[in-house]
Amino acid sequence: MLEIEKSLGRRREIKWGPRTLDLDLLLYDNQILQTLGLTLPHPRMHERDFVLKPLAEIAPDLIHPTLHTTIRELAMRLNTAAGPH
Repeated sequence: MLEIEKSLGRRREIKWGPRTLDLDLLLYDNQILQTLGLTLPHPRMHERDFVLKPLAEIAPDLIHPTLHTTIRELAMRLNTAAGPH
């Protein structure tokens, strides 16, 4: 995925800085993995509305392998925690 980002012009200049492209592997089946280059499931996906909202639209009943909760429930919890908009 890093090679795809690079081939499409992404430059990594500032950690956590703005980017034109960002590809992340969120889940792979029910695998739980932690290496220097990859952590599955993505360690912060459950904190990110921009990840959970579209994922809940396509796979609401998918179970997060370490939190043992559906994507729908994680999205609802995050939305409730954020309060009214």
